[in-house]
Amino acid sequence: MLEKLVPLDAERIADLRPYLASVPDPRSRRGRWYSLVSVLLVCACAAVSGAKSPDEIAEFA
Repeated sequence: MLEKLVPLDAERIADLRPYLASVPDPRSRRGRWYSLVSVLLVCACAAVSGAKSPDEIAEFA
């Protein structure tokens, strides 16, 4: 959809990973299946896609 608005330039697109990597992970090391960065990126993508609740985020994921 964004490509219809303007051609995407890889150098101008912000990368969220460095910012999300600085978020402290409150989860216990035991039982982690996914990195916190990947979980937060999926949540961000879901929110941009219109998800408004945890159930919608889970459905998106």
